[in-house]
Amino acid sequence: MRRFVIVSGLPGSGKTTLARRLAPALDLPLLDKDDILERLFEAKGIGDEAWRRTLSRQSDAIFQREAQASNGAILTSFWRLPGMPADLGTPTDWLPALSDPLVQVYCSCDPATAAERYFRRTRHQGHLDAGASHPEVLARIRSLSAFGYLEIGERVIVDTSHEPDLDEVVRQVRDAFNRPR
Repeated sequence: MRRFVIVSGLPGSGKTTLARRLAPALDLPLLDKDDILERLFEAKGIGDEAWRRTLSRQSDAIFQREAQASNGAILTSFWRLPGMPADLGTPTDWLPALSDPLVQVYCSCDPATAAERYFRRTRHQGHLDAGASHPEVLARIRSLSAFGYLEIGERVIVDTSHEPDLDEVVRQVRDAFNRPR
């Protein structure tokens, strides 16, 4: 059976950090949309916000193709939720066709913590993170928190405001995969 774990949450909530730990613990490869986007920045260059959006949509298509071609994976991205603008987040309409069941690991932390992490993280300059002030980022993350959860798969909520217990998260994910459908 193909097994897919969808890692979701606010920007700065710890999705990539948790996913990088989960992948070897669950013996699944990690597909991170930002890794794909950063390869595109390296290949095609860095530009303005419109260019970043163009490359982000291209990376969405590559991400989807790589996931569909795999035998299972940890899939990490900031996912588009209903009501969000069409140019924000990775589309989710293709996820249910990957496998049944899907397990979603939702990284939960308050917007202030996510905003602090957003400013502490180091990402490729093509993301254009340096262009926003702390109040702007906090306001954006607060507004994004109003969209709630991704409504796909069985959800495992992980409090990422502190270091999560990896063994417990792995147990919950495995239990979710093993539940009768």
